[in-house]
Amino acid sequence: MRVKLFAEYQTKTNALSLFLITLLFCFLGSHLRIPAELSLFWPVNAIVAAVIVRHPWLHRIRYYLACFAAMVVNDTVFSGWAWPAVTLNIANLLFIIISVSMLVKHYLRDSDRRQINNALRIFPACLLAAFACASWGALAQDVGFNASFATAWADWFSEQFSTGLMLLPFLLTRNWRSFSFGELLSPGKWVPLLSVGVSLVVGAMIGGAGSLTFPVPALIWCAIVLPIPVTSLAILLTGITEIVLVSHGVMNIQGNDNLLSLSHLTSARLGVATIAISPLIVAVSMDAVRQLNQRLALRANYDFLTQLLSRSGLYESLKDEPFSSQRSVGVILLDVDYFKTINDNFGHDAGDGVLEEIALRMKKVAGKQGRICRFGGEEFAIVLFDARPEQLYQLAEAVRQSIAKEKFWLQGNTVTVTVSSGLAQGTAGEERDWHSVINQLISAADKNLYLSKRNGRNQTSPSFRTLRLASDVA
Repeated sequence: MRVKLFAEYQTKTNALSLFLITLLFCFLGSHLRIPAELSLFWPVNAIVAAVIVRHPWLHRIRYYLACFAAMVVNDTVFSGWAWPAVTLNIANLLFIIISVSMLVKHYLRDSDRRQINNALRIFPACLLAAFACASWGALAQDVGFNASFATAWADWFSEQFSTGLMLLPFLLTRNWRSFSFGELLSPGKWVPLLSVGVSLVVGAMIGGAGSLTFPVPALIWCAIVLPIPVTSLAILLTGITEIVLVSHGVMNIQGNDNLLSLSHLTSARLGVATIAISPLIVAVSMDAVRQLNQRLALRANYDFLTQLLSRSGLYESLKDEPFSSQRSVGVILLDVDYFKTINDNFGHDAGDGVLEEIALRMKKVAGKQGRICRFGGEEFAIVLFDARPEQLYQLAEAVRQSIAKEKFWLQGNTVTVTVSSGLAQGTAGEERDWHSVINQLISAADKNLYLSKRNGRNQTSPSFRTLRLASDVA
């Protein structure tokens, strides 16, 4: 059972859900102090920002106030703060509002892409949001805790910037459902992930400022061979691991000749932030290349008008069909009767509409049984494997009758459209691939289609009793 936390017109439910989510992650963040006034991780800002970006109708003042109330309640109850609970959490609210404002319009525009398709949009959003958050937070913290402004600002900025860059790409990736974890079982998929873990271990053993960059080649490898959801998760876990290792002294990156008085943890966070963006950009670029290749393949293998297989797409799909010299295969070749008359009387747009409707009816009748192809012009083909002659004939008749029985609506007129069919069936015999077998069967089916035309159209030739088998055509 799937629980729906947010709905566009349920204001009270949305506000309560946001309040509880914010309170939960504030509670978790509050218990990640090391110990210090600030947490090792404060993920709530990035998480709430991602929730609002994914549900754009939450981008309203009342919902931000619900989040702010949850933050104040958490700090008042669990941290014992009073006025600081209000002043400090304004900084958190600034991060959420600024990052959402910069990302939500792009997320809506790229909704058909199922993700934010440009990693550089996340980078400036996190940069500006972290800058505003750190500026307010440092001022508020300086008043409340008497910390130096520069150090406090660096702590705020580095934490928010790094956490945002690690979490937002992962949380805003929307194509998890299309991903199968079974894909990771092949060595080409899990070896890059293993190399990330190995590089983290080596970095911790060697130490030094450069140790933070050890996982970069492995993460770029992940970005090249793995989908964006897995890559973004790998980046997130790598960044968290490095920050934890540095904070506990396992990975020593502190030198003795610092130019700036930054803590080793602040330096680590800034390093992790800059590391995270590189493989993310590569991942998005590779995803764009994959999508382009898929679109080119789709354009080559499918007919634009009918969304059926094209002729080249049919032959391409046959490469994946298990080949056996004894396997039965049949071809149904259909041609629309008097199609030129339809174009002449009603126009080519009406003719295209007829072809689209025929394709829909064919898919409804034969879609699960065989490969349907627009073979050219007003001619269609259906390839059916492992079917008996009578089954091939029955399918051809079912398709023909589905087209002839229900009239077509053309420019305010109902018109009867019919098709003629020719059949051929056989096995591979001495042939070595389906391509050559199908070519011979189509040639035989075309001759039978001519018989249907010559004998009055709107019929199927031959009937299954006279359908010739493989030895006659292969």
